[in-house]
Amino acid sequence: MNKQMLSLANFTEDNLRAILQALPALIWLKDADGVYLACNERFEQFFGALEKDIIGRTDYDFVSKELADSFRANDLLAMQKGGLNINEEWISFANDGHRELVETSKTPLHNADGKLIGILGISHDITKRKQMEKYEKFRSSTLELLSKNTPLPSVLEAIVRGVEQLHTDILCSILLLDKEGKHLVDGVAPSLPSFYNQAINGIAIGLGAGSCGTAAFLGQRVVVDDIASHAYWVPYAELAAQAGLGACWSQPILSSDFQILGTFAIYHRERNALADLDVYIIEQSAQLASIAIERKRIESKVERMAFYDALTGLPNRSLLNDRLEQTKAACKRHQRFAAVLFIDLDNFKPLNDEYGHNAGDLLLQEVAQRISLCVREVDTVARFGGDEFVVILSDLDAELTQAEQLACSIAEKILASLSAPYQISIPNAHKKTSIQHHCTASIGVALLRHLQNNDIDIIKLADQAMYQAKATGRNKIYFLDSKP
Repeated sequence: MNKQMLSLANFTEDNLRAILQALPALIWLKDADGVYLACNERFEQFFGALEKDIIGRTDYDFVSKELADSFRANDLLAMQKGGLNINEEWISFANDGHRELVETSKTPLHNADGKLIGILGISHDITKRKQMEKYEKFRSSTLELLSKNTPLPSVLEAIVRGVEQLHTDILCSILLLDKEGKHLVDGVAPSLPSFYNQAINGIAIGLGAGSCGTAAFLGQRVVVDDIASHAYWVPYAELAAQAGLGACWSQPILSSDFQILGTFAIYHRERNALADLDVYIIEQSAQLASIAIERKRIESKVERMAFYDALTGLPNRSLLNDRLEQTKAACKRHQRFAAVLFIDLDNFKPLNDEYGHNAGDLLLQEVAQRISLCVREVDTVARFGGDEFVVILSDLDAELTQAEQLACSIAEKILASLSAPYQISIPNAHKKTSIQHHCTASIGVALLRHLQNNDIDIIKLADQAMYQAKATGRNKIYFLDSKP
């Protein structure tokens, strides 16, 4: 039994040092006066000295008086408490100069008689954990911006600036893939030089198109530690050098169904290799950008469904009414006239009856395009329902005669455009059937006065005028003044 106990004691003594050396934490032992008695290899790296040169000396022999004072204060606190004392502190390692945030636990040691003989210290690197905690707070604040319906460019800029604030030695950018899926555009990179952002805006994706163009093309992260020597950056090496950029890591921004939305990139001024914490940051940031982009796209889609006609893409009745109220307010404010045109197709039903609703839908889409080309940017073209369209002509003129002439001129332009033959290609199971269709329109025009009657139903008046146009032979314009 005694032999077994002796063997165990020998094992513990022989292997205790090896165990301590293998631990990633900083471990040391001091006496009550702060003189080092032992330490492990990780601790040697902190001071940049071997254990044999550390034993017998104090913190004041290795670090600044300010830092040594703080170490000693925490030692004394632990000894006074008679129990575990935990604190956080930033320390720099002498072997390579890097900094770590460590959580230090100090425990007083006593002999068999209960006399204080020293203190045991253990420090764990918590840099990554703290950075992740900060990132989660930043992530929550960004998601809060989305809940407040913040515009997408502002949200993306908040992501970029937020990551840069967490890591002051990096520069970030977000690029979006265009609708054709061929170019990266609309860059958000407030810390990169403007000439650099302008140069890469619209860059075509592809293998060798820098880190971002390649990442978007491959759909996977691209890590370039040294821009100056990497093949992907050959076409842009001079530009990057002018911008003072040495490394670029780019992560594709993917949608929930794994479609490329854009890229999130981290730049460094010097050559820099990707570390585990960097992987976490770049992946999480790209995911955060993905959430923002997809959410805004969904909101835009819902808004479009609520306010735009699905077939023609024109404003529907809801948006038409809103635009009309805006026009009425503008008329009153600027003392100018406006007008409403009510348009009804004259020969639409025979097309539907003979060739089906597909042909009718194609015609309505063409009609929408033709009307839109005849009006000004300030005007509104809306689909009222079926084969009926309404046009709001805003800001015509302050003089009645001039306003009437301009409204009639635009109405005549629309009438002529809609009366031109339509060439419609109707798809079917085997091939497209091409037909020519002639379709005219009846247009009613009602003038909206700026001095009175802003509460009248101007659309109803324009509708009545349209029926007068039909009654007089169709393919006509009938002008109805809103004045009683």
